[in-house]
Amino acid sequence: MSESGEAGSEPRPSDSGLDEAGYATRVEDAFIAERGTPFLVSAKDWSLIRGWRESGVPADTVVRAVREAFARRRARGQAGKISSLAYCADAVSERWEMERRGLVGKEIAPPTAAADAAATGEKLAALVLALRALGLDKAAEQIEEIPPDLPFEEIEHKLSSIEVSLVRAGLKAMNSSSQNLVETRVSDALGDVAGLVPHVVERMRKALTRREVRKLAGFPPLTLLNG
Repeated sequence: MSESGEAGSEPRPSDSGLDEAGYATRVEDAFIAERGTPFLVSAKDWSLIRGWRESGVPADTVVRAVREAFARRRARGQAGKISSLAYCADAVSERWEMERRGLVGKEIAPPTAAADAAATGEKLAALVLALRALGLDKAAEQIEEIPPDLPFEEIEHKLSSIEVSLVRAGLKAMNSSSQNLVETRVSDALGDVAGLVPHVVERMRKALTRREVRKLAGFPPLTLLNG
C-alpha cells in the first residue's frame, strides 16, 4: 500500500466526470487560491497530479489537503511563497489515508460564504442539542458561543478543540477496562502502518482514539462535515 492510495485503482466516483485536464485544473485552482499568486506547473507538479489521479485520490481530497497544508503553514507563522505542489504531497498522502479509514469528513464543499451562515448555524444548533441530551452542558455552551459566520476552517478548529477536551475528559473518567478496550480497538484499526511516516501514524492514532471514545461516550463528531 502506498501513502497516496492503492496503485492502479480507478478514480473515485466523485471524479467520474473529470478527465486529467479537469482534475489538474481543480488542483491548480486550489493551490493558486492558497498561494495568492499564479504559478507555472512544472513537470514535477504534473507528475504529482497525474500520480494522485491514477492512484484513485479524488480531486476533492487533494483540494482539502492543499487547504490544510497552507492552514498549518499560516498557523506556524511561516512566510514566503511556495513554488511547487510538492509542498502539499505529504498532506495529500495523510488526508487520503485518513479518509480511506473513515477518520475525517468527506463532504465536497464546506460552507465558506456568508450566505451559508444560516446553514452553519443549524448544524451548530444540532450539535448543541445532541450534547445537552447527554448532559454535556459545558461543551454545548462553548459551541453556542461560536459565531456561525466565522470562516469554515476557524469553526472547525474550535469544534475540534472542544472535542479534544471532551475526549480527554471521557478517557480519564473511564475505568481501566474501558481504557484498555479503547487501546485495543485503536491498535486493531491501525493495522499495518509500516509504510506510513510516523507523524501520519500518530495523527491517525489520535483520530482513532477520538472515534472510539466518542462511540463509548455516545456523543457525535464535533464537525460541520458528515463523516
